[in-house]
Amino acid sequence: MSSALRAFMNGLVDYAGLFPPATLDMETAVKQYAGFRGQAEAWMLGRFIVPADRLPELAICAEKHLTTGGQWGVSALLGDREDAAKSLAVLPAQCQAIVTFEAELAELAAVEVLEVSLPGNISPEELPTFLNAYLDGLKDSLVQGRELFWELPPSAPEKLELPLLKVVADLASARSGSSRATLRLGAKLRCGGVTPEAFPSVERVARVVAHCRDLGLPLKCTAGLHHPIRHQAQEPEVMMHGFLNVFGAGLLAHSHGWDADQLARVIADTEEKSFHFEASQFRWRDHIVQADVVRSLRSQYLCGFGSCSFDEPRDDLQNLGLL
Repeated sequence: MSSALRAFMNGLVDYAGLFPPATLDMETAVKQYAGFRGQAEAWMLGRFIVPADRLPELAICAEKHLTTGGQWGVSALLGDREDAAKSLAVLPAQCQAIVTFEAELAELAAVEVLEVSLPGNISPEELPTFLNAYLDGLKDSLVQGRELFWELPPSAPEKLELPLLKVVADLASARSGSSRATLRLGAKLRCGGVTPEAFPSVERVARVVAHCRDLGLPLKCTAGLHHPIRHQAQEPEVMMHGFLNVFGAGLLAHSHGWDADQLARVIADTEEKSFHFEASQFRWRDHIVQADVVRSLRSQYLCGFGSCSFDEPRDDLQNLGLL
């Protein structure tokens, strides 16, 4: 295995077995995650994703699995996807659920990441007030040493993508000297779902990757990235994005300064032979990123993706002869 593949895939896949299309019950999802952690490819596995409201259920189901394999990293989903007022209203209870979860499980599990959907009913002009109110509502104990990713509304029109991301970047900059500076802020992009319309266009993915690079924002993705290479899926019947495409484009955006039009070529590529991991480098066609650069960019800016399957990413990489 090349060092570039190891750097590219290290902790890349957060496990979202609770969510569609898998939609597993908590007991089954926890058991599967524990099993994945014992596999040879566990180094590719990231955190367990769970809605904050379900943390009490996770604590009950996970306790018997948490005594082996080291501390579990958890990513908690907060907020309300549709309504800003409701997102703020449920925040105190969700914060308390995190505090209680970590107290009950002591050193066995930690909520390392917070993921919050930007409400679909909010405008760029309203966003600074909402974001500041949301961050002010977080308990102090939830800020230190964690990451928070704001998910772009899937329905946001193109003209709002950059304004929304710029507000997040401005907020991160404004708070960089505050007592809460250790809460790292980033953006989150939904790349698919259970219906064709949930899949963003190649052009949108490319724009968001380029915008985040320009703004210095860490980027996390979720949904629709089960497989390495972009391909035609049957359920739903849609072109599904590949995680080698999206994160390969991210590497080239940062290391080569490519614009959205250039990145779209990478994201749209359906040829397996275009993507290579050779010795200590990642290569898309003739364009190279060295392994040490891959490692650095992954840790700073390209923060992985949520997937309801770990088997599919792992098996597909094996079938491609990469593992």
